[in-house]
Amino acid sequence: MRRCLADCRPGSSRRLVGPALAVLLVVLAGGADRPSNFERATAVAADQAGRFSRMARDWYRRTPPADRMTWGGLAACGVLGLSVMAERHLRLRRARVLPTRFVDRFLDRVRDGQLDRDKGTDLCELNPSPASRIALAALRRWGRPTPEVERSVAMARQVEADRLKRNVGTLRRIAALAPLVGLLGTLVSAGRALSALGEAAGPTAWGPALAGALAPLTAGVALAILALVAYDGLMGKVESLSGALDRLGAETVDAVAVLAAARASRSQAAAPASPNRPAAHGPHFGMGTPGEGVAADPGGDPGVDAGVLSGPSALFVTD
Repeated sequence: MRRCLADCRPGSSRRLVGPALAVLLVVLAGGADRPSNFERATAVAADQAGRFSRMARDWYRRTPPADRMTWGGLAACGVLGLSVMAERHLRLRRARVLPTRFVDRFLDRVRDGQLDRDKGTDLCELNPSPASRIALAALRRWGRPTPEVERSVAMARQVEADRLKRNVGTLRRIAALAPLVGLLGTLVSAGRALSALGEAAGPTAWGPALAGALAPLTAGVALAILALVAYDGLMGKVESLSGALDRLGAETVDAVAVLAAARASRSQAAAPASPNRPAAHGPHFGMGTPGEGVAADPGGDPGVDAGVLSGPSALFVTD
């Protein structure tokens, strides 16, 4: 019984995961006595890859060097554009730039007046993102003048906007470069085709030659259109995210200014008042200082030595 209970522990259940997955794969493959679906798919993929490599090798051998350079440049532009689009698509996700959990918690504290410098700093550092870095720029200037806080947030916002727009301009350069590369390839191909036809060729022979020469230009224009559309889409997303970051920064600056001023006023009101200066005893008639001289004995003792008194008060002492 104890052995059965020991086998049912989490550690022993993990040991059973591997054999269970192996059995499941065998069942899905339809048994071990015939080729599995994975093996057939692998064989088909290998066959297609070999066929594609043979086609590419044949095209490379029969294509002139100038056309190779043209199509190679267009292919490089296409691969670069796809890589930029994929990278920016991952970087510009709203959940990555403005995490919902962090933004909701932070804005709830801001709107409820519960924002604290230390707790807000910890919250921003535990959730690294462009939004948290902008909020952190305002929290680090807690207690400073409002223009200084606004300047710090503006600098942080500019840095984050530059990060969001990183590599997006590459698509615009591709949109300008691809048609030029295609036009260059078209001119080279057209010149070579026309020179090969010679003077004896009729008018009908020019059509196929020019049609083949226009292929690089067509591919370049199509690539430029796609790159321009992708550029506009990414820039629209960048502007939308930048606007959201601006709103978050403005709310943070307002909250920091209001809460810092409120806490400063409360601390000043709670500070103890300075004790009043004690009042002077006896009239001085504008002569001497308040603490100067000794008052006369109220009993009027005739034995009071007048020399003890100094200053103007001695004028009013009689024997």
